[in-house]
Amino acid sequence: MKAHGYLVETFDSGVSLLNSAHRARIDCLIADVQMPGMTGIELHGQLVADGAAIPTILITAHPDETARSRAMQAGVFHYLTKPFDEAELLGCVRTAVEGREANGRPR
Repeated sequence: MKAHGYLVETFDSGVSLLNSAHRARIDCLIADVQMPGMTGIELHGQLVADGAAIPTILITAHPDETARSRAMQAGVFHYLTKPFDEAELLGCVRTAVEGREANGRPR
């Protein structure tokens, strides 16, 4: 993402992101479905509940149609199964960021 001009910040857990002062500046979130302490779907749900509806791209190495369906119904922007193509991820991020910009949120 850095090589394509995006500012990147990493967090060691979903809770760490939720407690971050930088949270309000996030234009797109990429999270794994299965993370310690909190799933990617739970993280997305907490952000939405907190009023921070950040476009979320979930990735997983364990495809599960039920989890995918639940994530999409919860408003997850995109759900990618590993291995995925770098161009596919980049396209998802670009679309998410452009959508935020179109709604008045500058990059």
